Amino acid sequence: MQLTFAQISARLLLCFAALGFAQLALAHECTLSDAAGRYGYTSSGSIVSPPVGPFTAVGHVTFTESGAFSGAQTTSIAGNLVEETIEGTFTVNPDCTGSMSASVFHGTTLVRASKLSVVWDIRQNEARAIFLTPGTNISILARKMAEED
Repeated sequence: MQLTFAQISARLLLCFAALGFAQLALAHECTLSDAAGRYGYTSSGSIVSPPVGPFTAVGHVTFTESGAFSGAQTTSIAGNLVEETIEGTFTVNPDCTGSMSASVFHGTTLVRASKLSVVWDIRQNEARAIFLTPGTNISILARKMAEED
């Protein structure tokens, strides 16, 4: 059986259309529930105004499906180490962008509050953020921690 040019063209068109629908099916919209989980993170940058110096932190945080988070970090600000706890809220938009409002505590004393802009990546197994506080140049890289067995 010999296929005509029109039959071959029609079959190719159907194949390309099917591939296009497959891509749509694979498209991923981000959600609060997909972001929920435990993350480990590092944060680095500097506080430039007033000129305080380098900022580095390493910690862990748990995001909930309701848009809240809490965790702890060890922070170095200009070489001064401090243990901190954090809590706050976060949003996730369908395009995988979002925001965070974080409160940082030394014991029970609130020491700073920050707003951050967030991008969720790798099917929400990773997040990148930047502090929106004037006078800072600090970013965060967070990765979802392995689920416990």
